[in-house]
Amino acid sequence: MSSALIWGASGGMGQALIEHLSAQEWTTYAAARHSSRIPTIADNIYEFQANDEHSIQQVVLQVAQQAGEVDLMVYAAGTLTYEKIGDMSLDGWLNTLHSNLTGAFLVAKHGLPLLANNGHMVFIGAYVDHLRLPKMGAYAAAKAGLEELVTILSKENRRQRFTIVHPGAVNTPFWENVTFKMPADAKSPTQVAQDILQYHLSGKMGILNL
Repeated sequence: MSSALIWGASGGMGQALIEHLSAQEWTTYAAARHSSRIPTIADNIYEFQANDEHSIQQVVLQVAQQAGEVDLMVYAAGTLTYEKIGDMSLDGWLNTLHSNLTGAFLVAKHGLPLLANNGHMVFIGAYVDHLRLPKMGAYAAAKAGLEELVTILSKENRRQRFTIVHPGAVNTPFWENVTFKMPADAKSPTQVAQDILQYHLSGKMGILNL
């Protein structure tokens, strides 16, 4: 049976991934900042903090003890500080960078030994050129950094696959944190989850534009 570890499994896309993978009879390992928000259908549930290396190491260790290895790992965690750079506190800046980028680095660092040969590590990115807007500075910087992180990971590790997903607008709570409206054609998290699984099963890697 195939297995997947989803980081950020309490968010819109993370929840959809757990639900879709479970429906396809995958074994699912789900980690989030708030474990109570993870779908109870997940086979195993854990808590982690994106800026807490020890908490990420502990999740990886527990999954390794239970599964040995996983076929798919998705980093879907992230948050947003929506302020002008001149008004943003250091804590606000770091909170956005930690959840979107530092956590991705730590998951990659400690999660690589858990990933099967030809296993797939997927990161939820963004169309960075669409983020160059007032009050989006921290989020845009974090997602731009994530692009480069994934590129280097793929060059350093030839036995596994690495992909960054550009989902475009998705109907998640993200839109509650900004003043602009969600596009009418925003995708559902379920559709994104389906597209990610289909891409994984195709054997491809690199950039998934949705």
